[in-house]
Amino acid sequence: MINKINLRMLGLISISLNSFIFLSFVFYSILSKEHIRSVGELGLMPLRPQDPRSLLQGDYMILRYDWSIFESSKDGNQLRRGYLIFDLKDGIIRPMRLSKRPAVIASGLYSIKFYRSDYEIKIGAESFFFQEGTSEVYSLARYAGIKFIPNSQNGDKLLVGLYDENKELLVPNKD
Repeated sequence: MINKINLRMLGLISISLNSFIFLSFVFYSILSKEHIRSVGELGLMPLRPQDPRSLLQGDYMILRYDWSIFESSKDGNQLRRGYLIFDLKDGIIRPMRLSKRPAVIASGLYSIKFYRSDYEIKIGAESFFFQEGTSEVYSLARYAGIKFIPNSQNGDKLLVGLYDENKELLVPNKD
């Protein structure tokens, strides 16, 4: 009888501890993204033309970034994970190189994390979901708004919206 109670208590403690750890991780992730949203710097990443609809998932857009600078790079093609080093010119993100380490803070360059799939470089912000019936607004997208912390060495970023050719945030009309 005592062994059953002890096992039951041990199970409850284990479940409670695992739940606490999981919820702590989720809470920390939310706080770090909100920190980026509130104090991060906005950079606009140029987009390639894309299809603004998916039949299986509803209205969303796969974001295709222009990585043509890396197509002829020998050293960058070998990295599977690392940092995309870039500079900002007039608010536009200009990729410079791929690196194993983040940009040096004093260099005037910035860095965000990347990984390479079998086909292309990804930064973890490759899709943008939007309300059904607003695809015509988002079909005008020419830039993805990416927020990042300029002096951070962790390379975290956050997709905050899509922008048109005039660098204006695309917002559907609320009728």
